[in-house]
Amino acid sequence: MAETDEEPRIFSNDSGVVVIESETKNQIIDILSEGEKHASQIREELGKAKSTTSVHLSDLKELGIIDEKEDSTDERKKIYYISSQLLGRSERPHDDHYRNILDGLKDTRGEKYEFLKGLFHLLRHGLDSFGLDVHPALKEIGRDAGRAIGDELSAKNREELFEEVSDFWEKTGLGNMKVTETEDLIVEDCFDCSEMPSVGHPLCSLDEGMIEGIFESVLDQMVEVHESQCHGKGDGHCKFDVDL
Repeated sequence: MAETDEEPRIFSNDSGVVVIESETKNQIIDILSEGEKHASQIREELGKAKSTTSVHLSDLKELGIIDEKEDSTDERKKIYYISSQLLGRSERPHDDHYRNILDGLKDTRGEKYEFLKGLFHLLRHGLDSFGLDVHPALKEIGRDAGRAIGDELSAKNREELFEEVSDFWEKTGLGNMKVTETEDLIVEDCFDCSEMPSVGHPLCSLDEGMIEGIFESVLDQMVEVHESQCHGKGDGHCKFDVDL
């Protein structure tokens, strides 16, 4: 029988994102990841009955994960192959932190800020747990948001802009931001990550993008923002290095 791990597979096709949790279906996917196979070859590697194999192949085809074609040497035989893009392998978001966020949502009734913060953390942690790398997309979305925000700011120079951005962060509940002597940004009580677990990498790509977008919009020059410290790395605050 083909060996496989227990992580669900996540695919993208014309129908959207599809999560495959069945162990047998994932074994078939692993078999086909090595190349095209006849149904008989798949059945032999699976060690399953013909009827069982046929059901799982039919399900995967209906989901758009695999497809079939005729064998040019024997029209009675079908060749199966993977027809979708593998996005990642999921570690189902049922860890302690995920459950803690869910429990916390129960206690936020009537508290809009805390509820939205918990919901945002649930979404972020859930997507990460599913194995989806959302950071590039979040940074790009943040950059667009930052450009829109920057259009409404009144700062005329760098010094005024740093002050106005810090004020904006505090008033909107994104965190308490202060500017260092080297013009980097320290954020305490960050909306994005202040109660997130240490996962070994920064989490505030949305904030990175927003800061870049604001500075680019107001100063009309390229800006690169890199989060060097974050709760996601086990730090007690966020630190954004701003390179104008």
